[in-house]
Amino acid sequence: MANIRDVARMANVSIATVSRVINGSENVSEETRKKVLNAMKKLNYKPMMSFKTTSRELFKTIGILIPDIRGYHYSDIVMAIEEYAYSKGFDIMLALPKGEPDAEQHVLDQYFRRKVDGVILGELYGGSKLIQRFEKSGIPMVVIDFAVDEINFDTVNVDNIGGGYAAIKYLYEHGHRKILFIPGPENSPAALDREKGIRKFIDKVGNSNLEIYYGVHRGYNSEHGWVSVVRHLQEHGLNFTAIFAVNDWAAIGAMDALKEHGIKVPEQVSVIGFDDAPFANYTNPRLTTVMQPRWEMGTTAAQLLIERITDKRTRLPRNIILPTKIVERESVRQT
Repeated sequence: MANIRDVARMANVSIATVSRVINGSENVSEETRKKVLNAMKKLNYKPMMSFKTTSRELFKTIGILIPDIRGYHYSDIVMAIEEYAYSKGFDIMLALPKGEPDAEQHVLDQYFRRKVDGVILGELYGGSKLIQRFEKSGIPMVVIDFAVDEINFDTVNVDNIGGGYAAIKYLYEHGHRKILFIPGPENSPAALDREKGIRKFIDKVGNSNLEIYYGVHRGYNSEHGWVSVVRHLQEHGLNFTAIFAVNDWAAIGAMDALKEHGIKVPEQVSVIGFDDAPFANYTNPRLTTVMQPRWEMGTTAAQLLIERITDKRTRLPRNIILPTKIVERESVRQT
């Protein structure tokens, strides 16, 4: 059974250097770090963090960091992770920093010190710098619902750019040329990617053929959709024929604001959301939306991570992008 001394001997470094690599220290050259990580893989040595043991026995526990589980999106993802992990004999440890970067840093620090075999990270509002410590230490990690520039670890994402593109294209093909877009948070990569999809479609058809108005109240909640519609009507009147909301909650708020102003959906204004929430089939009218495969996201992330934990083979990082699709219901009509 390999121990830290064996790793140091194979990598031709000191035990202290191996310890610094395990703990994600910055005071190690990249060349030395790679030598140590390579030796750990060859010897199948699994560090046990702050518990100072040389046992390679698995804890059979996965740490999960998700912004929150309100609503349906992340709760579905977490349930899918738990179901797959349980089928493989793993438990989960869940933390909910609620989109606060300081809380995210604290959670990651705690996961780094606790008995977890690997970590699944959801959307990080504090940015990708927060995960560099895990990346450098060699702890198995899968990033889900969060776009990164360099793929140095397994990632699972939905095609948010393609989904945003498809939503605007769908409205365009139904004759809509003046569209109010309700954007998500500025620090949400998924929301920003949906905006990129809009701009991609505008680049294709040209500004002269399509006009997009941006709501003034960014966010994922119903109030953001409601406030954006109310303020736009107050300042500009009804100068749009359709609304694309960044998610279904915002779409619900937008529909409520339209009804309060006596504007009929879809007779006067069409509405499309994003997510395909469980309630989307029960609104009045039923909500047309962009479906993203939440359950598949969670299952895929858990599968990739457990493979990393249990498989001795070295694999290249895998970047999984799951497709979206339009779910047609009753809230969009042809003009």
